[in-house]
Amino acid sequence: MWRVFRSPAVWIGVAVSAVALYLALRGLHWQDVGQALADANYGLLFLALLLVLVTIVMRAIRWGVLFYPRSGLRFSNLFGALNVGYSVNNLTPLRLGEVVRAYAIRETEQVSVAHALSTILVERTLDTLTVVAILMITLPFIDAPDWARGPMLLVGLGFLLLAVLLAALSAAREGAMRAVSWGVRFLPERFRARVEQAADAAIEGFGTLRQPWVLAQATAWSAASWMVSAVFIYVALRAFGMDLPFTAGMFVMAATSLGMIVPAAPGYVGVYHAIAIESLENVFGANRNDAASFALTTHAMMYLTPMVLAAFYLWRERRTWRRVRGWLTERKQDAPKEAVAIEAAEAAEQ
Repeated sequence: MWRVFRSPAVWIGVAVSAVALYLALRGLHWQDVGQALADANYGLLFLALLLVLVTIVMRAIRWGVLFYPRSGLRFSNLFGALNVGYSVNNLTPLRLGEVVRAYAIRETEQVSVAHALSTILVERTLDTLTVVAILMITLPFIDAPDWARGPMLLVGLGFLLLAVLLAALSAAREGAMRAVSWGVRFLPERFRARVEQAADAAIEGFGTLRQPWVLAQATAWSAASWMVSAVFIYVALRAFGMDLPFTAGMFVMAATSLGMIVPAAPGYVGVYHAIAIESLENVFGANRNDAASFALTTHAMMYLTPMVLAAFYLWRERRTWRRVRGWLTERKQDAPKEAVAIEAAEAAEQ
């Protein structure tokens, strides 16, 4: 696992976060920031925290929908694996949490890792398209800088094309599998079979994009979850005394979410803060110190909430975590032996 830190992309992300953190914190008066934190409406902040939880619940439900035609996945396992993935993303680079999430749901619901990863790719595509749509709705009502409009439209167009490509792959499943078989024909037989099986499972996951009713459900949950996120931002703004319209909450939510496309350190430290503070100060004329208090608090809420939920889930599902941890420490070959040993130990404890 530690080999990922040798990747240049990791250090590029760290450098981007460092620059963004400098831009976010420059010119702040920390005494005023502390006073804003002390004067905040903690009742509204508690409500904002509950809205973070509601958002995660909605996304877990949406994830279950994306496993079509597989149904009956337990919500507790979807919710737990989702929070584990978010937590690992907060602590490690290169979004390793998405892979860990796929392994975690495999251990509890017996779905293939490739299928789980394909649902996560569809999920990310829907998320980006939804956020861009919300931003497009918001832009006519705010004085957003012209330089921001073009890149946002390009991001939305790029992910729309990705969704069309994934749907086309699913529609031409047989042709896609023939292409995969041709591409891996030089591999040893045992590896060739595994790659083909993984590709088939992944293409099956993309099939949700060709099922109107399933796609409608997933899109509805995506829209609902991101609108709740906008409400969360708006409530937090009010908690810090910023009397701004709801469109401010929508814009800040969309801008910070699209900022996650930028390479950054784990948890998007710095990038989130810079986008939130600059958006509030330059677009809506908010006080910079109040905006910094808001950014520090909301980032902490979004950062810590899934980690607390994941810790509870991993405590409850200790056996699952040990198996996933075995993969993380590159001991996959020992996983079957570990599973037997874990089960024997737990039986002895009982």
